Order: sequence, then C-alpha cells, then structure tokens
Amino acid sequence: MSSPAPTSPSPPAGSPSASTPAGKSSKKAAPVRAINNFSRLTDPELVTLAIAVIKGLTGNAAFPNPTVDLAAFGNTITAFQELAAAALDKGKKALAECAKQRKLVIQDLKSLVVYVENNCNNDPAILTSSGFSVKTRVKTADQPVVPPAFKSLDLGVSSGQITVTLKKVTGAKVYFVRYAPMTGGSPGAWTTVPIPKINVKTTFSGLTPGVNYAFETQSLGPIGLSDWSDTTTMMCI
Repeated sequence: MSSPAPTSPSPPAGSPSASTPAGKSSKKAAPVRAINNFSRLTDPELVTLAIAVIKGLTGNAAFPNPTVDLAAFGNTITAFQELAAAALDKGKKALAECAKQRKLVIQDLKSLVVYVENNCNNDPAILTSSGFSVKTRVKTADQPVVPPAFKSLDLGVSSGQITVTLKKVTGAKVYFVRYAPMTGGSPGAWTTVPIPKINVKTTFSGLTPGVNYAFETQSLGPIGLSDWSDTTTMMCI
C-alpha cells in the first residue's frame, strides 16, 4: 500500500506564551565582544594593535583602571619591536627572544581585552574607543538541502526484497525514499517511505521478483524539501 506523500513537520514550539506582553521579548541581547585573534596577527599587525590600544585607553574615562600598566606595556611593545627587527636575519637566538617577547605582548592584550569587554557597558562605541575592534556576528542563512545519494542499493536476504542505505546530507533532518515498478521504461505508481536512520539499511519487502524497480531519494531541511534525486533502478529477485 502506498504511503502518503511526506509533508514538512509542524513549526517547532517556542512562540511567546500568552503571558508574554505583545511586542516584547525575554531574549537578552548578546554581549558585545572584541576581536581577540592576537596569535594570528603578524608582528607588525600586533604592534599596530597594541599601540592603538595604549592610545585608546590612555585618559579614557570609560576605562579608568586598566589591568595592565600602560607605560610598562609601552616598554614591552618597544622591546618587541627591537627584537622583531633583530630577528629578521633569522638567527636562532634572536627568533627565540622575539617569540618570547611576542608572548608577553599577547598576554597583556588578553588581559586588557577582558577588562574592556567587562567595562564597556555592552556599548560597541565605548568598546571601540579602547583601540580594540568589535567582533561582528554574522548568522548564515539556512540553505536548501540537496537530495541524498544512495550509499548502497542491494538485494535483500529473501526473495522480493531490496535494501538501501543513504549518504548523510548536511542540514537534512529527515530522509525519504520512493520506489516504483518500471513499466514501459518509466516508473509506475510511487510508494514513499521515510528513512528513520541514515546509517542503517532499510529493507523494502513484498516486491515482485523479476521486476525492475526505480528508486529516488529526498531530504527535508530547515526551509523545506529537496528535489527528488535522479532515478536509480534495480531488478528484484
């Protein structure tokens, strides 16, 4: 007997309750954070950032008590610049001393960025005034899913059976397979079956031995169903 065509599941629960005032949301705003990929910066980039932070924090009323002495931090940066210049000849000792001083600069920046984030009052403009940059959050829109491919399509252990296994599709939540007997080179009436587990074989029983069957796959993602896949055929025995 043919199963009903798959339909998209109902939207998940989570709409505001009746007690929530209209137009208001209980969701808190995400905290403002600074870009802190210090270890990925080149030596010149690290120096430029450190100098900007010293300039931004010096005399800044929003940040009256930095966790790092800014004058001492300036000396650390100067020493790093000198060692970085000395390391240009790639001498082993000079490179090691430069790397050690670089770690000190990054250590001070990590301390200062936490201080700034905790004292910027969740205001991007105040955070930026410190010399650090605000980390932007970019949410990737949900994308349509593609049809899954067959990982395997084999004869079952008994006559009149065919088993299938599908390959996982990124973003897919539910999978379907439909099959139909081939008649005159074209599929006949389709039977659609949901696939409960992507990595487990699904067995279709009650098929007619000696008949060629068409199989197609489909997946369901956050924004709807994919197209049906290209047709794969197999003779049932």
